[in-house]
Amino acid sequence: MRILIGYSMRSGSTLLQHILDGHSALDAYGDLSSIPAFWRCRADRMSRRHVCIKPMDVLYLQQRLDFYRHFDRLVWLARDPRDSYLSTIESGYAYLLWPRGELRDGIDLGLLRRWQRIYRHYFEHPDRWYLVRYEDLVSQPVTTVSALLDHLGLSRETLFPFPRFKRHHGGDYKITEHQHVTANSRARYLREMSPAQVEVFDELLGDSIRALGYASDQAQVGLAYETRRARR
Repeated sequence: MRILIGYSMRSGSTLLQHILDGHSALDAYGDLSSIPAFWRCRADRMSRRHVCIKPMDVLYLQQRLDFYRHFDRLVWLARDPRDSYLSTIESGYAYLLWPRGELRDGIDLGLLRRWQRIYRHYFEHPDRWYLVRYEDLVSQPVTTVSALLDHLGLSRETLFPFPRFKRHHGGDYKITEHQHVTANSRARYLREMSPAQVEVFDELLGDSIRALGYASDQAQVGLAYETRRARR
């Protein structure tokens, strides 16, 4: 079986890939290390073991992709775009093969358009993908991964705690420090964005945010902002 993970940067894709790689029947490859395995899948060269590919997200910047038929299962990992935006800026490689855009209330509109371009692959054919939310992965890891394994037709195994991740494998440097998931990166935007900044996301991505199951409550945003101001 050949599995493909779709995502936009800073969505927890390396974490998911690393967790799945711990399964006894599965080899999971990510970022640059996934390139040879990806081309083997495209050439329909079957492995004796199940293979999971998490390519670099720049692959999904392409308008049309013709390789889906070479994969047996497609998994889309979503994260609240307001949180993934903050993490992308923090990462230092927000502008990998993507130009800076116009700023509105401190939010780079170009990065929001990048997100839209990548997520078009999900929204044009949502029935094609099995959706996993980052927030569920880190708050209910066992339940979320077990449901994914059921969907993939793989046996449930104990995958937590996972082996320590090696930096040279690429992806998120933070998980080199842990062998378990943490849920403290959820709803960062409530702690770090102003109401005006959240409004920018709602104007450009509001329908997509809600379609993915994320809240768009300006009252909650305003309350969180005023609470932060009062603590200063």
